[in-house]
Amino acid sequence: MSKHLAIFVGNAIDKILSGKQTIEARFNKEKILPYEAIKKGDEIYLKQSGGLIEGKVTVDNVLFYQHLNSQDIANLKKEYNDNIDGADDFWLQKSNCKYASIIFLKDPRRFLTPVKISKRSRHPWILLEKD
Repeated sequence: MSKHLAIFVGNAIDKILSGKQTIEARFNKEKILPYEAIKKGDEIYLKQSGGLIEGKVTVDNVLFYQHLNSQDIANLKKEYNDNIDGADDFWLQKSNCKYASIIFLKDPRRFLTPVKISKRSRHPWILLEKD
């Protein structure tokens, strides 16, 4: 089992930890984390941008897509948005991306006391520990 640190903006962490958001979708123009580096059973620690690690989830399944075009992105929105809970502007911002990691989440756990971590990287996803 690998451990990942995912950085979030807005209220996504609260939606994940409450169970409202059961899929995390990461879209990129290049092959960068978590693309092909995450698998079922891995743990994802949830950190607010500029804030603390508020909890963690377990990966239930993951799907990877490549060579996406705007129609593919529209199809992913139609298929998964009920579980991603993404606004229209989220999808509009992703319309030029070529790669997607669709991560199905389970067992959300909020930490009683959020954890501080010294993070210097500006990357939105970090592989903390590889199995």
